[in-house]
Parts: sequence; structure tokens; C-alpha cells
Amino acid sequence: MIIPHVLLVVALSGALAFLASREAITRVATRHLAYKAEQLRDFAHSEWEAITDLGLEEDPRFRIAAQESLRSYAASLLRSPSEAIVAFDTRGDTVMRVGGTGESDDELRDGNATGGGSSLDQPPESGWFSGDLFGQSRVGVVFDLESFEWTVAVTELQEAFFTDAERIQRTHLGILLAAIVSVTLFVWFYVGYLIRPIERLTDTIRHITTTNDLSRRATVEFRDEVGVLANGFNRMITRLERKQVRLQEAMEAEKTARETAIEREEETLLLLGHAAEFRDRETGEHLKRIGLLAELLAELLGVSREKQELIRRSSPLHDIGKIGIPDNILLKQGPLTSTEREQMERHTVVGYDLLKDSRSQYLMEGAEIALTHHERWDGTGYPSGLKGTDIPVNGRIVALVDVFDAMTSERPYKCASSPEEAHEEILKGRGKQFDPSLVDLFHEHYPAFRRIVER
Repeated sequence: MIIPHVLLVVALSGALAFLASREAITRVATRHLAYKAEQLRDFAHSEWEAITDLGLEEDPRFRIAAQESLRSYAASLLRSPSEAIVAFDTRGDTVMRVGGTGESDDELRDGNATGGGSSLDQPPESGWFSGDLFGQSRVGVVFDLESFEWTVAVTELQEAFFTDAERIQRTHLGILLAAIVSVTLFVWFYVGYLIRPIERLTDTIRHITTTNDLSRRATVEFRDEVGVLANGFNRMITRLERKQVRLQEAMEAEKTARETAIEREEETLLLLGHAAEFRDRETGEHLKRIGLLAELLAELLGVSREKQELIRRSSPLHDIGKIGIPDNILLKQGPLTSTEREQMERHTVVGYDLLKDSRSQYLMEGAEIALTHHERWDGTGYPSGLKGTDIPVNGRIVALVDVFDAMTSERPYKCASSPEEAHEEILKGRGKQFDPSLVDLFHEHYPAFRRIVER
């Protein structure tokens, strides 16, 4: 990790130094061109002012003389073959070119006289210029000479303009390569003895954090700071390993206690449900089947595993309210009168009232099931006449499986129906008594429900 960072720092410092030097040299070269442009413009203005003061500005001979004087002064400003001063008229025709390679002034004058001189679509705009000029890549400074109606460009070949910068670039590149080689050798041979133990310690830490293998220990190679760090790390891991063992033991004990508490609560739920069913001469097997059937249907419906467990353990309390129904009604062999039926139907509300104030999630779920498992999908059920999805899903589930198990169970006042008969009866109640989607799931997976009641 250190070697790439050191090399990156060296590379960045070299690049920044190169950019700074290039910018400085470019700034100096630009000022050099701007200085020449300023000198040329001041000379032209002074020449034209002298002609104007004499009132000779309308005489073509003096205008030509002033232009020739400007051409001569422009030639005196040039210091290298790569420099060139070019002037354009308002149409973009080249009217003067001093220095550089290409047409001579005589050729330009002759060409302009016949309309065949070098020209641009339009003169360059005032300010800094960079681009192609007569097939050459040039940079420079452009300004207007209003007295001559010229646009003048003081230019230099772009390659020559950046010659010094490129020379500095090559120098910096050599220095940078030498620095990289030197730093690499130094880091590899003289810092490696420190880096490699740290890397091995880091690998040990990474292995422990990713695998939770607290049996791994760091290797102590030298009696230096890294060795002290590795020793301290090993002692810390040893303490953590001991604490982890104690924590796992505590978690196992807590898990066992929690499972025991759940088993006891489930047993209590079954006893509560059986207390109500006992007066109705039912068996605890009915309550267990109701829980298993309800869990299966909830699973097929796609509810969470936690909700499935909740329904399985709470559904045996669906008829807990029968505790509050008199024996002469609950155990009556014949049909019930309307008054007796009203009292019988109250077992849903009684069950809800018995369980609703509990803090146990199973008893609260049982309260809702007790209240709603006799509601019907078409709204003709009791006690509240809820309709469709207004009925809680747990009540809709228990309503279906309770009918299925009750029909396949033998009672003192009736014989048990076959699972197929119960199946057909539930299909008839689709969309009337039962949730259509639950009936469809029941029908699709009927063999699984049958196995539960036959078991």
C-alpha cells in the first residue's frame, strides 16, 4: 500500500511542477508577443498622428509611406524565423506579411492588386489568437489599426512557442523517472522490513473479521513497535475468544429458556382451548388439527413464517368463549331456538372479551380469531356482519379449516363426514361463506389437508 502512494505523490509533484513551469513560460512568451503588438500599435498611431497633424491623411502617397514605415518597423521587431506579423483588411485579404515562410510582401501587393492575394473568410478577432493561419498552426495577439482599417496579428509558430515548455517537460520527465526508480528501490529494500510485518498483521485481522475464527494469532517477527502491537493484538484476541465462549453458552441457555417458555405458553393455550372444548365433548386432537390446518393454509397464502406460527398457536382458542355458554344450550341435542342461537353466537364476543386485554401476542391473536371466525365472506356472518377483506385474514383462515375439521370429526349428535364430502361442502361455500382465494388454495392442495385430518 505504501509504495503506490509514495509513487503517486512523486508523480503528482512532478506533474504539478511541470504544469506550473509550463504556465510560467507560456505567460512570459505571451507577454513577449503582447509587448511587440503594443509597440507596433503605438508606432502606427504615432506615425498616423504626425500625418494627421500635417493634414495629409487624404494623400494616398503619405498613407502608403506610413504603411511602408509600419512594415519596416514590424520587420525590426522580429527576432526569429518562426515569428510573423500579418495584416488583413476588412475583407480578410492579407495586405502585409513580415517574417515566417510563404509569400513576400511584393507578392502580396501584386496579388491584392489583381484580387489573387492570400485571404481569409474574415479577419481574426482581437485578443489572443490560436489556430491555423495559411496552413500553419500559430498563436499570437491580434489588434485593430483603425487608422489603416487593418487587423494585425503578431504570431509565432505554435511548435516554437512551446519549445521551452517542452524542454522543461522532458527535463521533468527524466527527473520524475529517476525519482520513481529511487523511491521504489528505497521503499522496497529499506522500508520493506517494516511494511511486510504490518501487512501480515493486517491479513490476520482481516481473516478474523471475515471468518470470526478467534483461534488465529498474529506472528511476532521482531521486538519492535510492530512486534509490541502484534503481542497486544494476540492478548486482546485471547480475551475475546474467552468472552465469546461465555457469550455462546449464555445464548444457548437463553435460547433453551425461550424455547421452554414458548412450549409452556403453547401448552397453556392448548389447555385453555381444551377447557372450552371439554364441555362440548371435543378432544385435544381437534385443537391440534385446527392449528396445523390453519398453519398450512397461512403458509400457502404466503404470510410470514412468524405469522404462521402465531396463527398455529392461537387458533385453538377460537371457541374459548363457549366457557360462557350455559350447558343446556351448549350440550343440547336438538335444534336451537332463535333465543338459544343468539346466546350461542355470543361465544365469539365472550371469547374476545376474555383474551383481548392480555399482553401475550398469542392471546391477542386468539382474541381476534375468536371474534371473527364466524364472519362470512358475503357479510351474513356474526357477530359484526363483516364482509370480504374487512374480515381479518386469521379469522378467514380459521373459519375454513374449522368447518373442514368439524365435518370430518365425529360428535355425539352426528357422524363424521368423509374428507371428500367436507371438501365438496367447502367448495360450495366459495364466495359465500369463505374467502374465494383461500378456497382455491384449499382445493389446489386438498391432499395435504386430508393427510392432516386422517393422521
